[in-house]
Amino acid sequence: MLRRALNTIALAPGESPQWVQLLPAGTFAGRDGAGPYRLDDPQAVITATLAAASGADLPIDYDHQTLWTRENGQPAVAAGWIKAYEARPDGVWGRVEWTPAAAARLKDHEYRYLSPVFWFSPDGAVSRIECAALTNTPNLELAAVASRLPNHDGGAMDLKQFCTALAAALGLPADTPPDSLLAKAKGLVGKGKTPAAMAKRLGLAEDAAPETVEQAVTACLDAMDATAKVLGLPGRPIKPEALAAHAKELLATHGQALTTDAPDPTKYVPVEQLRAVNDRLGALETKMAGDAATKAVEAAMAAGKVVPATKEWALAYASKNLPEFEALMKVAPVIVKPGREGPAGQSPPASGELGEEDLAVCSQLGLSHDAYKKQQQQLHKEGA
Repeated sequence: MLRRALNTIALAPGESPQWVQLLPAGTFAGRDGAGPYRLDDPQAVITATLAAASGADLPIDYDHQTLWTRENGQPAVAAGWIKAYEARPDGVWGRVEWTPAAAARLKDHEYRYLSPVFWFSPDGAVSRIECAALTNTPNLELAAVASRLPNHDGGAMDLKQFCTALAAALGLPADTPPDSLLAKAKGLVGKGKTPAAMAKRLGLAEDAAPETVEQAVTACLDAMDATAKVLGLPGRPIKPEALAAHAKELLATHGQALTTDAPDPTKYVPVEQLRAVNDRLGALETKMAGDAATKAVEAAMAAGKVVPATKEWALAYASKNLPEFEALMKVAPVIVKPGREGPAGQSPPASGELGEEDLAVCSQLGLSHDAYKKQQQQLHKEGA
């Protein structure tokens, strides 16, 4: 945080110099011992001063009236204006355009000191110049001016204003004495850690960091907002007691529907029942597929396209892929005439040659001629 401070530099008696030293280089202190302050980079201070002034000339007034005009109501009359700056080995210098009245007062020895007002950081480093004043009291009201704090709009806030603002932030009356404010602030500092009870209620570790607790509280508030929206209540700031009251009202009106553990039987079934139904459906589908395959094979045998010797093959084929089996039977030739158990004729001739019907059977069933001959011989033996 930046603070204001004063310093005083003696002027040559009887002169109204064009260039005056505003800040000394290096480390310096006020005549009353305030400080120490440091001017580390004169040019950086000049750059910051020009930026803050936004093109306006900084004033030199009488006895720092610019700082007190709000309180005493007196006008802040300018003695001169700082028109330019120079960074020199011994510090920051400014070129001043004096008013005729100020030049006369300097000539008549009415004022002997120049007191710049500057901003500095907690470590004493000077950051920029704000204004200056002609004075005859070195370090005029240094402590009072240094106690002024910058507020949000870049102006100054005196100690009384600061205490009033601090009291409001702490939830205390505006006229709370400074010592009571200090005690309250120390108490808050002593409670820097998150209360263990709060962290525990939020499901966090008792030593949870404040930012972690803040995130958890934010999540709770967001959940309350979402719940309030679902229930048709206004959003944040929704009070927990209002949310609880509405929930109790819902329980009282629809308690049985909201608290029962039994699911709606028109929408849900137990997993065990679902599995049992699936098993039964699977068995039924298998049986139906088997029945259909059996009927298809029996129809093919009745048409003379499947013989008893190939019935098991045909059943396996039809059970696996019934549409394909039925398509095959549509184009398959008739092996035996309907109503016969097998092909007509005697055993194959001694020459081993097969008739046209025999060759068709071998082709359809993928049998070798020798295997077919052996099968036919076996059938004739069984028929004899």
